[in-house]
Amino acid sequence: MPENPYDKPTIQSRLSVRGSKWHRDAPDIIPLWLADQDYPLCPELKDEMRQVIEEEYTVYGSDNDAKAAISEKLKRVNKLDISPGQVKITTGVTINFWLAIQNACRPGDEVILTDPMYGPFNSAVEATSTRAVRWKLDLGERYEFDLEKLKECITPRSKLIFVCNPHNPGGRVMSKETLKGIAEVAVDNKLYILVDELHEDIRYEGRKHYSLAALDEEAAALTQTCWGFSKTWGIPGFQPGYMGCTNKMLFDRLTKVGAAVVKGSNNLTRAVAPLICSGKIDYWVEDMNKYLAEVRDLVAKRLNEMGDFTIPKLEATYLMFPRFNYGLTSDEIHKVLTKDAKVALNPGPRFGPAGEGHMRILTATSKGIMNEALDRIEKVIPKLEKMSN
Repeated sequence: MPENPYDKPTIQSRLSVRGSKWHRDAPDIIPLWLADQDYPLCPELKDEMRQVIEEEYTVYGSDNDAKAAISEKLKRVNKLDISPGQVKITTGVTINFWLAIQNACRPGDEVILTDPMYGPFNSAVEATSTRAVRWKLDLGERYEFDLEKLKECITPRSKLIFVCNPHNPGGRVMSKETLKGIAEVAVDNKLYILVDELHEDIRYEGRKHYSLAALDEEAAALTQTCWGFSKTWGIPGFQPGYMGCTNKMLFDRLTKVGAAVVKGSNNLTRAVAPLICSGKIDYWVEDMNKYLAEVRDLVAKRLNEMGDFTIPKLEATYLMFPRFNYGLTSDEIHKVLTKDAKVALNPGPRFGPAGEGHMRILTATSKGIMNEALDRIEKVIPKLEKMSN
């Protein structure tokens, strides 16, 4: 039987390659804090990258072929009719958060975002002198997206709703009904929408992904959506993001607002985009998702057996967000884990106030690395229990 590529990584093999995740801390610490998978590259993708070097395609390149491929993918997968002329390749996705605020808001205006929420959404609000209004997600309700709570967030200063689907760090996939509800709220209150669909491919148990802009024509006119190849294909170092709008006037305005700062990507991203968007190597994602589901179940089972945790089940993404039920702050937990367990996780408050007491765990690694990390965490549970008394 051929070796499973997703089961191949070891601590030593990961330490032997360059990268922030495995080299930020001391080499005896297992890093599960950064959303950077440990898996090898898809072989066909690797061949495409080699071809860039063989051709010496290091000159200034054009986005045209990549944008054409992305446009076709958006029609086929996302059910969005967005022409290549209304696709913009960006350096990652987070620049789009800033761009959305610059278009919709003035200093003092309000941006609605969930709590918890991926950290750079919060950073974008802070950097633009706007105000975050937090749509609270309740862990006890499985992080359900309560539309009535969303409506309560709206004031005359509200201008923009941030949507992260699949949700980071909650691991939830938004249903068609939820997305339609958000669209209706936005239209009724004349709010712009920024949707981050970066993790659209990482889903479990056959859950379906829907693009909000494909479900409501009026809301689509107010919506900027961003995607990327980094999380699915393990190439975050290329910063391969892209953005699109069905509304040409909105797209043109966003382009004008960001003209001086929103740059494109590199030739490696341009070269791999047509292959990724073609669907010809989707087998890699399908196989990876099966393995990721096994790692997810392994982590949940072992945590529940070793201690007191509340674990929202991952429907999507490879980022688990358990609450450590020991009455300790995330910083206190983080210190014990890094000093005594030699495991680095991501403290919950970096995702908003509701993240206190949580730690985010990357699950996109091998079972061997994950079991070693869990063994180490299990050994410090008695210390967490003692600290909580």
